[in-house]
Amino acid sequence: MRNISLIFSICIISFVLYSCSKKEAKEEEQTPVVTVKTSPVTFGGIDNKLSFNGKTIYLKKNLVVSPIAGYIQKMFVKFGDTVKKGQLLFEIQTKENKALQGSNEGNVGIIHIFSPSNGVISTLNIAASGAYAVEGASLCTIAESNDVMVQLNLPFEFNSLVKKGTKCTLILGEDTKFEGTVYQILPTVDEANQTQQILIKPQTNKKLPENLNLAVEILKARHSNSCLIPRNAVMTNETQTDFWVMKVVNKNLAIKVPITKGIENDNVVEALSSGLTNSDVVISEGAYGLNDSTVVKVIK
Repeated sequence: MRNISLIFSICIISFVLYSCSKKEAKEEEQTPVVTVKTSPVTFGGIDNKLSFNGKTIYLKKNLVVSPIAGYIQKMFVKFGDTVKKGQLLFEIQTKENKALQGSNEGNVGIIHIFSPSNGVISTLNIAASGAYAVEGASLCTIAESNDVMVQLNLPFEFNSLVKKGTKCTLILGEDTKFEGTVYQILPTVDEANQTQQILIKPQTNKKLPENLNLAVEILKARHSNSCLIPRNAVMTNETQTDFWVMKVVNKNLAIKVPITKGIENDNVVEALSSGLTNSDVVISEGAYGLNDSTVVKVIK
């Protein structure tokens, strides 16, 4: 009887232990695994660029004036017309010729005004023929469109970044970029805004109208052979004082790697003092809220 009780007790204990181990295994199987996406760590160059607003201006503008007092008998141009050097613009009739109109004086007292340069009629001060103009009156302005510049009002604190001949990038839109070269730095500073006027020569065959707004990117710093990680792989605390990435090791274990941020742009961040190598991969999607040494499942 005693042996039967002992055997019965052993069976009960064995059953309880088996049930517990099975439950623990079942619970372990049900532990959720975080699915993430990864990106490789790369090494290369990265630039730190500053962006400012600029606008196009026509540097050379020729004012066409009336050499005598008289009546605008004929107009051969209108606002916005493109003209060539030597092209006839206006015909002026003197007061004397108008008084003798109908006589046999021929073309005496008829003055022709010609364009002094190639360009565009950017202002036209004569509304219609027949108007009277005094001597020296402004008739129109011809802007030489081939001599277009980009005017940049640069905060003086960044004056050391530019000099004559400095290259920069001019941006009209997401898909329209071209180079520019610093042409002239004016030796005065705006008293109110403490900005210095910079003139930039655009390197493009595109016809740029005057007063066109565009962005000017100037290089501030350039680092080579830097550790670069995707921008969306960088995690931070609420005060944005600490930064880290989650590196995946052994194919399924995410560990926390603190980094110091260097230069960054829209796509990548320079990681300083990270200890990362070009054989490492970091979590680019799904790292938010992960604890150190979390088991993950990498998906493509």
